[in-house]
Amino acid sequence: MSYISLKRFMNTPSNTTDSNSVRVAVSLGSNLPYLNSSPREIVLGAMESLRRISIESQASSLYLSKPIDCPPGAGDFINAAMVLRLTSKTSARGLLVVLQGIEADYGRRRGAEQNQARTLDIDIISYGNQELESIDLILPHPRARQRRFVLMPLAEIDPEMVLPGQSANIAQLLALLPRIENVQLLT
Repeated sequence: MSYISLKRFMNTPSNTTDSNSVRVAVSLGSNLPYLNSSPREIVLGAMESLRRISIESQASSLYLSKPIDCPPGAGDFINAAMVLRLTSKTSARGLLVVLQGIEADYGRRRGAEQNQARTLDIDIISYGNQELESIDLILPHPRARQRRFVLMPLAEIDPEMVLPGQSANIAQLLALLPRIENVQLLT
């Protein structure tokens, strides 16, 4: 999906200061190259695409994490998170379509199997205060509070953020996690 079609779909120019906006948290990850791009370059490129469709955005640093529940031999992931402010005209489902378009731009092929190596995965972690459970979208993301590779980048951006349905903030959720997952800040 090109930048122009993304902007048309999102229905907001990047310099809009619309007071009717929604705050969205997303998590990004990649552990497969695509064409001439490394997983690091893929995540950085996807982050730039997200900046273009946002009224404003905050991005974490990049992190390196071991794959979880992936087949043996799956490579390490490059992870990041972003907090975006989008026009409230953009629905959660509309955003999902846009994110899947960005994933497809980087060679993501959706299959029936979960936890596979992938060129790009972008998950909606939260969409305002919305709680939703449908076949294709659950908000907030059901496993976000259990994943260090999601919480560490989010804590870097906004440690006080509270996911809908939770009483603990991101920093508190992160402190509750066992240190099983190996997640490292990339320099």
